[in-house]
Amino acid sequence: MTAQTTRDVLMVGLGTIATTHLHVLDQRADVRVVAGVDPQPSEQPFPVFASVEAALAEAPEPDLVVVATPTDTHPALVQEVLRSTGALVLSEKPLARDLATIRALEQAEPDLADRVKVAHHFAFSPEIEWARSVAAAHPQWGPPSHILSVFNDAYGGFSAERRASYVSTWVDSGPNQLSLLGAFVGGWRLLDHDDRGDRSVTTLAHDGGTTVLTSNWLAADSSKQTTIDYAGGARIRMDHTSMTGVVLEGGRVVEHHGYTGTAGRKEAHYLGLYDVLLRDPSDSRLGVPLATDIAALLEAGELAAAATTIRWTDA
Repeated sequence: MTAQTTRDVLMVGLGTIATTHLHVLDQRADVRVVAGVDPQPSEQPFPVFASVEAALAEAPEPDLVVVATPTDTHPALVQEVLRSTGALVLSEKPLARDLATIRALEQAEPDLADRVKVAHHFAFSPEIEWARSVAAAHPQWGPPSHILSVFNDAYGGFSAERRASYVSTWVDSGPNQLSLLGAFVGGWRLLDHDDRGDRSVTTLAHDGGTTVLTSNWLAADSSKQTTIDYAGGARIRMDHTSMTGVVLEGGRVVEHHGYTGTAGRKEAHYLGLYDVLLRDPSDSRLGVPLATDIAALLEAGELAAAATTIRWTDA
């Protein structure tokens, strides 16, 4: 991006998640959205075009292009923007669902890692920033030995078309879970994965222990929590819905983290993300290497044979 005070933004995709992007960008004095792209445009305070090509004909030199479209459209749109502009590109997550697609992008676009960033927004949630700082301050705890991350979203009543845009609980929630946990562990390897589309359970080995991820669309409301158990006996429990957390040592709570902000959960994520993106786009939480790890695990999960040991029940 240029060194100008106000950076011009092109928003590609004007659906549900773009609403959050636009709301956050509207709160910043250092950016302005100059155009949007959507085949079914809604009324916006900026010009909207049916294609990236048409938008760039009117706004040819954006500083930042945000790709906020359905999952499987990300790679082609990112490549089109890279070849048509000199802009920094922020793609919604996941960048891709398989490793080969990212490798092909890397081969076709040598500057992919420098120019493309991925909106791993969960990694910027306030309770995760807190938990990162707590863990960094206590190296005596040792590595995480076990992690349980439980994500529920009330998507069961959505139309088939809307659910299809999320692909599955694994493709929708898995990148969020993996991106937030990337601050605590690495070296993931898939052990087993059981996926019904609207629910999934995944077990991974990580350096020093195991990670269990569950995701579910058959829920009354959104509810998301992650518990990290450390080899030394400490536990961090984060409630991502309320953006709060606790630390336990010896079974007793020794620290309680509250949230005093006014932004809602998703808005808070993107406020943090844009703060970092516009200040230091090299931050690893936005990087293609993390997106590559996530794509490899998404693909491994989709190709894995079902674990078959899970009893799926509902009320």
